[in-house]
Amino acid sequence: MILGPRYSTLMLLAVLAAVDLSRVLPSGGGFVSAALAQDDDDGGGDDDDDDDGPAARPTRSNSTPSRTVTPAAPRAPSVQPQASVVPRPLAAAGEIVVTGLSPADLAELVQQGFAVIEAVALVQNGPTLFRLRVPEGVTLDAARGLVRAQATGQNADFNHYFRSGQEVTPAAAPLADPAGAGVGDCAHLNCAVLAQIDWPVQRDGSCQATVEIGVIDTGVNLDHAGLGAAQVEVIRMTDDALPASGETHGTAVVALLVGAEARAPGLLPEGRVLAVDIFSRPEGDERADVVHLIRALDLLSQRGIRVANLSLAGPENAVLRDMLAAVAAQGMLVVAAVGNAGPAAPPAWPAAADTVLAVTAVDGGDRVYRRAQRGDHLDLAAPGVEVWSAAAVKGVKPRTGTSYAAPFATAAAAILMSRDPAMTPGVARERLQGLTRDIGAAGADEVYGAGVLSLAGLCDEA
Repeated sequence: MILGPRYSTLMLLAVLAAVDLSRVLPSGGGFVSAALAQDDDDGGGDDDDDDDGPAARPTRSNSTPSRTVTPAAPRAPSVQPQASVVPRPLAAAGEIVVTGLSPADLAELVQQGFAVIEAVALVQNGPTLFRLRVPEGVTLDAARGLVRAQATGQNADFNHYFRSGQEVTPAAAPLADPAGAGVGDCAHLNCAVLAQIDWPVQRDGSCQATVEIGVIDTGVNLDHAGLGAAQVEVIRMTDDALPASGETHGTAVVALLVGAEARAPGLLPEGRVLAVDIFSRPEGDERADVVHLIRALDLLSQRGIRVANLSLAGPENAVLRDMLAAVAAQGMLVVAAVGNAGPAAPPAWPAAADTVLAVTAVDGGDRVYRRAQRGDHLDLAAPGVEVWSAAAVKGVKPRTGTSYAAPFATAAAAILMSRDPAMTPGVARERLQGLTRDIGAAGADEVYGAGVLSLAGLCDEA
């Protein structure tokens, strides 16, 4: 299903009836579809060296084929070229987002030169989300201040971009027979990872994930052999005019949760996943704007999702903060990766939100991933260095990053919340913090949170 913005609520009609539409809407009339984006590889593009070619978009989701880009012929430089890095944009240029503007405040902003690019009537969580074009000659900071000066514009913010992050860990040698990677009765490539967190490999009917898991990420290749038997629904929530997202990151995250690849099986093969692709790749920069992230959270909440995995990160955003609080109040636990911008970087969102379970990554020796972000918002740690999961097209690859630590906590939360249908997100978060081994500084700290997951008692939790 491809979802477009929703405009037909009574509230939206009331808002638009109070203003002169010729002043509010861009020239030509109509609402402009939200531009969206995402980034999934810190180390480059599709890393799957065992792939035969570009992945086809899944036939079981309504998505468009991946775009094939033919590089221009290189020109020989007259001098030695200097390495350059083009900074990726922090937010959409010339845009402010805000929820809950009253008709009077919206009319006042229109008088000041703002225009409505898009209005999204959130179904489950809160009032209309407005995406506003900043008046010509006004800076983003000044525009945000003008909107926040309105009585109902207090959560106005930039239309920030969010990106996923991962490193590819090349295999040191050709894949060995999985039997050689066994630990005890386990015989696949992630056996040591599961042993590290005492994952209950043998789970009876009382320790199954019966709740559906939400995943907000890039595209997912449902034609991958490791997902052939998995219960996965994919919804693409991007503008068809934009280049489609890749499938590397989303496929790996979903397969880590519910995949059936023999060499690297998912944690919850019985689980069900609703995956929402909010990313696109304009000019090669894979990213998602906060408008699409909020719409995806609202969709998951509409569908009754109780635990959601967000292996993505971006700047603090006031509108997102309010949305995360709203979905938590509706009963959804959001599990988020803390981000890979380095230990000196500020806390990334959504992991830094008070209502979110923030997960960092450790290696097989319980050493924190060198690029993981830190802070007192961090809740716990899980394996995220050289974790094996599905490649974009076929086979498996070792994956590294906080993106791949989050699914371990998500899977454990899904079991806890399945065993107790009345469990609130806050209680689930506390239970998971209690199912840890304290390492690093005594007690909770800014590097490991409460500690590394230790789930031997997961199925004993009442």
